[in-house]
Parts: sequence; C-alpha cells; structure tokens
Amino acid sequence: MIFSLLNVRKKTAAILAGITIAALCLWGLSMWKDISLEEMLNILLGTVIMLGAIMLGAFLLIAALKLLIRIWQKVTHSEAAED
Repeated sequence: MIFSLLNVRKKTAAILAGITIAALCLWGLSMWKDISLEEMLNILLGTVIMLGAIMLGAFLLIAALKLLIRIWQKVTHSEAAED
C-alpha cells in the first residue's frame, strides 16, 4: 500500500485510506449524478458542522453531568460528616 512508503502507523494509514476512498466515492457520485463540486462541498461542510455540534453537545452534557455528580457527592459527604 502507498501509505507504507510514508512510514506512518497502521491506524493512521487506515484513516488516510478511508478518507481517500470516501473522497473518491464522493467524486464518482458527483460525476455520475452530475452534481457540482460546490454543492458537494456545501453538503460536506454542513455534515462536518453538524457532527461537530453533536460532539460538542455530547461533551458539554458529559461535563455537566460529572459536575453535578461531584457536587452531589460533596453535599452528601459533608452531611454524613456533620452527623
């Protein structure tokens, strides 16, 4: 495989190969369905922004839940120490 010539790790090579295959598939689809490159890039950008928003939302939700759990543990431990 060409990525073995670049001296990269197997996981990195697999990621690069996946991105390359996806890009070539999108290019082939745009040629087959006669979709302009600008429209394909707009769809790609919209998808990336949507996935980024989902990941950011999940991160913020996890951080908020962990913060609430820590506050709850401190409250319950301080009440137990007072008794």
